[in-house]
Amino acid sequence: MRLANRPYELHRKRRTAEYTVWAGMVQRCEDSRCRCYPHYGGRGIRVCDQWRRSFIAFLNDMGPRPSSKHSLDRIDNNGNYEPGNCRWATAQDQQRNSSWTRMIEFNGETRPLIEWAEITGIEFRTIWKRLDLGWPVVKALTSPIRRHKPYVKRK
Repeated sequence: MRLANRPYELHRKRRTAEYTVWAGMVQRCEDSRCRCYPHYGGRGIRVCDQWRRSFIAFLNDMGPRPSSKHSLDRIDNNGNYEPGNCRWATAQDQQRNSSWTRMIEFNGETRPLIEWAEITGIEFRTIWKRLDLGWPVVKALTSPIRRHKPYVKRK
């Protein structure tokens, strides 16, 4: 069911999670006093006119939030908040889509380091440290983990 673009008194959505997400999105991009503004509006991220003017248009395009674990995510981190570039995503999905996520190319595939850790069974921190030490990607992702013997205190 599509909602008509009506004032708050008629649509009664102001206290919903979706409204809070929408209001936060607009504030991050439009209000230079917002502490997050430098990361959004300050670097040119905008809210499309349709969504900026109308919460109902946003809700009609995005639909209800699937669960309390989902929040608004931009698919292209450098793109604007607009239909086609936004989705409801979990924190895990958003971390993998973050601009600071370390992307690794291996065997012709580019994935976040955390995904390579899951695929290889090598702990995330181990791969990260290997790469920071200058290991080639292929060695960092394929070298077996050297297990240390547990420390045994002698009497």
